[in-house]
Amino acid sequence: MGTDVLVIHHEPERYFESLGGRFPGVVFHSARDDQDVAEKMATVRPQIIFSFRCDSISSAAQSAAVRDTCVQWVQVAGAGYDHLGKLDESLCMVTNCAGVLSRYQAETVIGAMINLNFGFFRYQQQQQERLYRKLPWRSLEGQTLLLVGLGNIGRAVARNARYFGMQVTAVRSRVQDSPDVDRVCTPDQLPKVLPQADFVSLHLPYSEKTHHFFDAAMFAKMKERAFFINTARGDIVDEDALITALGRGDIRGAYLDVFGEEPLSQESLLWQLDNVIMSPHYCDSVEDWHERFAGFFADNLQRWLAGDALRNRIR
Repeated sequence: MGTDVLVIHHEPERYFESLGGRFPGVVFHSARDDQDVAEKMATVRPQIIFSFRCDSISSAAQSAAVRDTCVQWVQVAGAGYDHLGKLDESLCMVTNCAGVLSRYQAETVIGAMINLNFGFFRYQQQQQERLYRKLPWRSLEGQTLLLVGLGNIGRAVARNARYFGMQVTAVRSRVQDSPDVDRVCTPDQLPKVLPQADFVSLHLPYSEKTHHFFDAAMFAKMKERAFFINTARGDIVDEDALITALGRGDIRGAYLDVFGEEPLSQESLLWQLDNVIMSPHYCDSVEDWHERFAGFFADNLQRWLAGDALRNRIR
């Protein structure tokens, strides 16, 4: 019996040439939308799924596919896997691509920090108004960055920030020394360290426990001149509370790559705020991100076929 792999992505053909050429004994199938996913699961009965989180395929369709008894292993393209639903309800093994694009997301985060700090976005607004006015700014050196979460991405952001002379504090589930940060705290200490931060950057995985973890009470404890950054998941933040804090000037501004609803609704008040920089959940997607994920999957597939342990197993 051969091995069948279902690639769940709106552009699956990107992967067929590189993967098919490397694994001639494996048959690769594609699914571009919910109906396609359901049909392929019923007809192909794949043992392996290569799953991408994308707007054209619902979480419900992906979750149902993962729970099918034919599936033995799911490789997630990316670090987050909340689009698969509760994994304890599935029987298969799950791995992710954590670390593959961490340095690129960290590059975007530090770029946003430089933009917000110097006020490039303000100068662009002035340029549109033909307004020639100098804006005060201070160096990142000596400012404090608070990282909420210290996984692969958080550590990469910390290394970038320390290059600019920033003081880096990290919040993680347990205190553990890290050469990349100056201080590590536990979540119960977050209300104490929030008022000390000039930048707050979220790097938590999404789960029921982290749903709206960052709420109005958290924003109320931030400095008035502090900036907020979220490149993790939109639902970790109470978006209404964020909009209120930004609109009232309780915090100075924000960079957001993720939102509670994606694509972001045209009715969202975030569009109207002039102290927000936004990108469409794409901050780590360098030009060859498809090839990088495919390369990681290929390495794990080779391990699977050889009966070896898989990398980045989360279940």
